[in-house]
Amino acid sequence: MSLFDTLLERLNLRGRRISLSSSPFFASAAVIVSLGVFMAIFWAFNEYEAYSESIANIQQSYKDRYRNRVAEEVGKVIGFIEYRRSQAEQQIESEIRDRVQAAYSIASHMYSRHKDEMGREELKDLVVEVLRPIRWSSGRGYYFAGGVDSGTIDLYGDDPFYEGKNRFSPELAELGRKMADITAIVKDKGAGIYRYNWTKPGMTGRIYPKITFVKYFKPFDWYIGAGIYIDDVENALQANVLERIRNIDFGRDGEIFGFRYDGTIICHRDRSLIGRSIVDFGGGEDSYGRRMWLTGLNGNGEGVVSYSESDGEGDQRDVDKLGYVKSYEDWDWIFVASMSMDEMEKAIENERKTYIRINTKNIALFISLFIVAVSLMLLFAYFYSMRIRQGISLFTNFLRRAVDEKNRIEDTHLAFSEFEDLRYLANKMVDDLAEKEQLIRRDELRLDTLLQLGMMEERCFQDKYDFILERIVAISRSEGGYLALVNSAQSHINLYCRHEAAAMPTSPQSDVAGISRSLDKAGLAGSAVLKGEAIICNVGGELDIDGFPYARPVQRHLDVPIVNSGKVVLVAGVYNKGSDYDNSDVRQITMLLEGLWLHVLKMCAEEEMARLERQIIAVSEEERSTIGRDLHDDLGSHLSGVELLCMVLQKKLGGESAERAEELGAIRNLIREAIEITRRLAQGLYPVHVVEHGLESSFGELKVEIENLFDLQCNMIIDMDREKIDASASIHLYYITREAVFNAARHGRPQRIEIHLLIDRNSLRLEINDDGCGFDEEKIQLGIGLHTMKYRAKAINASLAVTSEVGRGSRILLEGEI
Repeated sequence: MSLFDTLLERLNLRGRRISLSSSPFFASAAVIVSLGVFMAIFWAFNEYEAYSESIANIQQSYKDRYRNRVAEEVGKVIGFIEYRRSQAEQQIESEIRDRVQAAYSIASHMYSRHKDEMGREELKDLVVEVLRPIRWSSGRGYYFAGGVDSGTIDLYGDDPFYEGKNRFSPELAELGRKMADITAIVKDKGAGIYRYNWTKPGMTGRIYPKITFVKYFKPFDWYIGAGIYIDDVENALQANVLERIRNIDFGRDGEIFGFRYDGTIICHRDRSLIGRSIVDFGGGEDSYGRRMWLTGLNGNGEGVVSYSESDGEGDQRDVDKLGYVKSYEDWDWIFVASMSMDEMEKAIENERKTYIRINTKNIALFISLFIVAVSLMLLFAYFYSMRIRQGISLFTNFLRRAVDEKNRIEDTHLAFSEFEDLRYLANKMVDDLAEKEQLIRRDELRLDTLLQLGMMEERCFQDKYDFILERIVAISRSEGGYLALVNSAQSHINLYCRHEAAAMPTSPQSDVAGISRSLDKAGLAGSAVLKGEAIICNVGGELDIDGFPYARPVQRHLDVPIVNSGKVVLVAGVYNKGSDYDNSDVRQITMLLEGLWLHVLKMCAEEEMARLERQIIAVSEEERSTIGRDLHDDLGSHLSGVELLCMVLQKKLGGESAERAEELGAIRNLIREAIEITRRLAQGLYPVHVVEHGLESSFGELKVEIENLFDLQCNMIIDMDREKIDASASIHLYYITREAVFNAARHGRPQRIEIHLLIDRNSLRLEINDDGCGFDEEKIQLGIGLHTMKYRAKAINASLAVTSEVGRGSRILLEGEI
């Protein structure tokens, strides 16, 4: 117990709080007690240890002060840049608003003045001619206008090419989308700011951020807007900022300089250094300039660099300096604030002299303590004013830390009774905040659970049930729980897993899987299924009920069924929470179970889809093979026989009637063409040549077939590092290529198709490009041919990607391992 507490107890004030008005008296008593304590402690300290600690404190204090000072200066520079940028952006918005309002006023004035003399279109042209040449911001600002419903662009001051065109035109697809956004703004709000990226005239290939203000002009059904490129304004802002930073001074020899991410100096007190590389400063591979550069590029983009540099005076002595480096990522700049540390050595030397002097005057110092005691008596009122300030600071610091630390203010922290009400309100605020954050953490845990469930596609259903149940128990802060499925007849439940948080905190109990009970014998789970809605029981104390399927005696419980298509499909429950269950627990568990059930339905649907795809492909292959063999064996043989008979008959008629023999020769040529067509159809339906002659030979025949059928150029490059690949893979590759090139030839109308097949020991790559008209991937719905191609790619462990752009052809890329 302290002397101050002892004094309070003797004065019978320990049990009640002192008021603010009585504090000076007790402050005086505390000063007297403190004086005695100081005098007793004085001789207990060893002078040498005090000296050593003082020197260490001075060194640390100066280093911290230097670091804080240069960090503060760099922070001021960054803050100045952010302030100027925010000012610039506000000025841009204000300027374009004023410009659009001016244009709106001009159009309104001209309309009201000439509407009785001129037609609507003549008035439009007159307004356009007035607004088109107007520029501002050094020629960077301009006006544009167009019809809201008609889509016609009547004015575009930055590029007259767009004037007179319609935003619905295919050739203005990109601009049309921007104009669609603008018309939406004026229809909804009448006026507004629109930000987007757009190319500059004369700077093809690059886009720049742009800000535009638009306003609706009802007489012409127009939107009138003004736009300006932000980077034009920002370049001027950067030059102004650098000039201001170069003139900043702080301390005795403090300086601030900056350089880009590539090391080029852009700001320095010595203008002759601008344009040089910071890496060269200091010389050598470990120069301090390189260390500053690397510090700005690595990690979080800031740090401290200590270095030595010549002071530039006659003796050329080295001066220890401390630099603080911080990057400004928005502009790819790095700033450094540095200052010398000479004062630290001077302070250490002064401290050494002071201690020598103190050691020679210990007696005088002892006498001086009495004088200090008297002074403290005279200043007791000031002392207690500091205590009052301390109490206020306590609440101020509490409010600053309340969001992050959630610390309560204990009763022993307060010196005066006037702060008691404030303590009560502050602690209540902390409790409310903690409760709200607990709800947020539960929502975050639920979302994390659903996200992880989506990434467990390769895991079995039992693992997923265990995982969901474990998270349900954790979110509801219960001792345990269960999860069961209900049969389609709604007569039995099947218990799949049970989890006890206290007994096995890291792994759910799945040994109960397979337990089945009818609903009338299924305890609490059966009651929830029969009722069809959540059951909350917060009676408290051990319940005299059938606790199935819980593993321990139940005091509180919550059972939640999930209904799908009018039937209960699964039910889950938790028990023995530390506090009462409520609707928020029902909400959390319901959303988790619904997410689990949707995931189960999705997985089942995907498995059924894969099975149907395999069946369709198998049936398709069988039918193609049957038709191909029939064409080749039956129709092909029959046509060959007819052609032979025609040849014999032609020879017989050759001597009798040359004219009839010639007609019969024409018939024979048609039959030969029919045989060739039949052969190609048979090869396309049943690629026996792929298996018998190899993939390279079949691709060659496909090339000839495409060029003959569609009158185009087909270039083919085949690079195979393996002599032979699997017959099934060869057939899938052949059909994918055939489908791709035939689709391109039929729909894309190309002049050239390029096929590149690369097969090495472990992988394959097939790329098919054409120079046809292409298509818009967002607007074209792809047919069953692409789905079949993707399934064939999946069958050989490959991925298929189709990309296209209107007017630039299409590209199909197949990559995989074999």
